[in-house]
Order: sequence, then structure tokens, then C-alpha cells
Amino acid sequence: MKQVIVIPARMKGTRLPGKPLIDLNGKPMILHVWERALKVHPAKDIYIATEDVIIKKFCDINNMQCVITKKSNTAIERIKYFSDEISADSYINIQGDEPLVNIKDIRAILDYNMKYPNRIVFGKTKCDKDEFDDHSKAKVVCDLKNKLLYSSRSGIPVTNKGIFREAERAIWIYAFNKDSLEKYYQYKKGTPLELIEDNEIIRFLEIGIDVYCTDVIGDSWAVDEKKDVEIVIEKLKNEN
Repeated sequence: MKQVIVIPARMKGTRLPGKPLIDLNGKPMILHVWERALKVHPAKDIYIATEDVIIKKFCDINNMQCVITKKSNTAIERIKYFSDEISADSYINIQGDEPLVNIKDIRAILDYNMKYPNRIVFGKTKCDKDEFDDHSKAKVVCDLKNKLLYSSRSGIPVTNKGIFREAERAIWIYAFNKDSLEKYYQYKKGTPLELIEDNEIIRFLEIGIDVYCTDVIGDSWAVDEKKDVEIVIEKLKNEN
């Protein structure tokens, strides 16, 4: 079974343009993500997927496999375009803005996908009250078999008095097969709840495709805004 890790990256961004090549302790962010993936998967099956020539040039210089894709609205769409160019049984998506991604979490998704190759899966972990209230963190609600019921940037679930007790949040390391990506792409303009929530995984639920979660450590820190850069730099220093 061929599992390919795909790291989507693009220079254009509303909150932090150019972030794939932002310097973090002497290395561009995208290189940090690549090197972590390399610790658990062979280089021949790791790719950067981008629409930007500047990222492609950086990858070529650093011997990182890279595929130029069409412009896309979501990371999952970029994975779909990538799958049109590179054949595989499964596509494992690690976000390009996760320079601290835990290699044990990558391994967990790879292992789950090997066991259940026809399932869409991503990671989840418990969240505290601050994360629960943070709209940049997507919360997830699953059934007793870890099948996703819903995901929202708002705080879910709450008691009937609106009080937080316990919750889980998404860790965006995904696994897809080609068929699920093709079905996703049939709704390229997005689906109603996906667009309201600004949460691409919801599209699968709206078109009747099951999505599963698996428990991971989830101690990474995504670089979404300028303030995240300093936080990640300090965390990287503490790792060394």
C-alpha cells in the first residue's frame, strides 16, 4: 500500500502572507514540517504541493519533492489536484503551517490509515477552556465509535445552560483516498455549513461521507498569525 505525505503550502494568505518561507530559528517553516515528516516516512513519498513558483524553487534547491498544482480554495482541494498528478493508495495531509507537528501524531495517522485505508480520518485531542473559546481552533464532536458528528470553530458541546465541561479539538493531519477526494471536489463551490463555519472537513459530512477521528497527542502550534511566529521560535529553542 502506497501512502504519500502531502504538505500543502502557498505564499498568499490573508493573516500572514508568505508564511511557508518565514524564518524560524534559521530554517523556513516549510523545511521544519518536511524534516519532521521525514522522521517517520521515506523521502520518496513526501511532497510539497503548491501553486507558487518561489516555493517550488526552494524545494528544488533543497532536494524536496514538489508538485505545482492549480490554485485552490482549500487544502483538501489542493490534495485533490495533487492526486491528479501523483498516484497513491492514500494521501496523508500535514498542514504546511505546523512546524512543531508531533511525529508521533503523524505516525498515528499513518498507522490508522494502514488499518482502515478506505476511511477519511484526522486527529483529535482534548482541549482546555481557552482552546474551547478560541475560534481559530476547530472543535469536534464524535459518536462512541469516533465517527465525526460535527466540527465547529464555536465551542461545542456545552450543557443546556451553555457551560463548558469537556471537549475535543481537531488536529489537522488527515488521510484520504482518491475516491473521497473526487467526491469532495464535485462540490467545489463549497457546501452551506462548510462556508458558514469556514471549516473544510464539514463538506464531507454534508455530502453524506463518513469521517473518523483518532486520538493523538496534539501538542503542536500552528502559525496562523504574526504572534504565533514568536511563540513557535521559543518552542523550537526549547527543543534544542
